[in-house]
Amino acid sequence: MDIEEEIKAHPEVGAKRLVAEYGDRLYDTAVRLCVDESLARDLVSRTLQRAIERIGLFRGGSRFYTWLYTVLVNFWRMELRKRKSEHVVFTDDLPDRPDDGADPAEALAAKADAEEIRAAVESLPLHYRSVTVFRYFEDMSVPEIADVLGVPEGTVKFRLHKAKKLMRRRLAQTIGGDDASKGEERKEQ
Repeated sequence: MDIEEEIKAHPEVGAKRLVAEYGDRLYDTAVRLCVDESLARDLVSRTLQRAIERIGLFRGGSRFYTWLYTVLVNFWRMELRKRKSEHVVFTDDLPDRPDDGADPAEALAAKADAEEIRAAVESLPLHYRSVTVFRYFEDMSVPEIADVLGVPEGTVKFRLHKAKKLMRRRLAQTIGGDDASKGEERKEQ
């Protein structure tokens, strides 16, 4: 039985299944998009509650999780209007110590690279950051991102292209100290 059918037929059982199947994934996305974990938990809670309340509005034109992400993004946008927040926090922490078989120098270098990439993503303007998070952390397709954000696919492609360009410049500055591209980065934002 599909989850939406289960929620309609057996709301309690369907709600538990909804939380089990989508709760962690929604939470990970919410944490990446907003400032704090408390807000992320609130957004996910409201998203799951809204999904249960309005399951009849799901028409099956998109995948179910895409519909859930759309609900999450709408709640997130409402919060942004309230809070005017432009930060992202990542929960994908790297282990504090390397695996037993790993070279400690390589593990430290990988951790430093991951931190630089996180900082580069965090530095992106909000509209570029959101498409980046959905594409590279949620592995959503361009049409799915367009559907979730309510923008044309061409806009998603453009934003992804610009986000990559800005991140390359940011990483080049961090790694190579390239001051010449700082002015260009500001112009594109």
